[in-house]
Amino acid sequence: MLTGQTSDGMRYAAKRRPGAVACCSISVGCGTRAEAPQPEGTAHFVEHAIFRGTASRSAREINSCLDLLGGELNAFTTKEEIVLHATVLKEDLAVALDLLFDLARNASFPEDEIEIERGVILDEIISSADIPSEDIYDNFESRLFAGSELGRRILGTCESVRKVTRDDLAAFYHRCFIPAGMAVSVVADLDEEQMVAMIKDSS
Repeated sequence: MLTGQTSDGMRYAAKRRPGAVACCSISVGCGTRAEAPQPEGTAHFVEHAIFRGTASRSAREINSCLDLLGGELNAFTTKEEIVLHATVLKEDLAVALDLLFDLARNASFPEDEIEIERGVILDEIISSADIPSEDIYDNFESRLFAGSELGRRILGTCESVRKVTRDDLAAFYHRCFIPAGMAVSVVADLDEEQMVAMIKDSS
């Protein structure tokens, strides 16, 4: 495995593993616990909203980019981090890395798309309340860590998500999505030096 840093301070790791599929991810070291002063649920909202457009790609272009190659693009948020990840055939790794870096560096947060995503998140919050295991766990953590940044719910509440503005999303994004706070990892059946070169070219 090769590890190191890009010229702007982003950490990377590249590992060769046999197989036709390549996996890559960008981990951002800011999750729910880093939201303040933005409303509860902002980190998760950002995770959703970055897929709604960048300076050079529309939401449709983002969503179809890897679909057309038979790949997969997704993301998740925890209290500690936001992770963007993609799975593609190894020959399409450079395309996947280029897309992940575009999302991590050039999200544009179109106002109309934000409102669409707000509705998606509100539905997600309502749905999670109907799953006892999730609802109990969220309530337990909120009470256990009450008054602490760890007490924030990852999804937020319907009330807090309705308060999130485009400025809140942009503020969190520009504060947290910085090279020194991100790490990229790649696993594929390719030469590790070649994968590192792809990372540096995309970044």
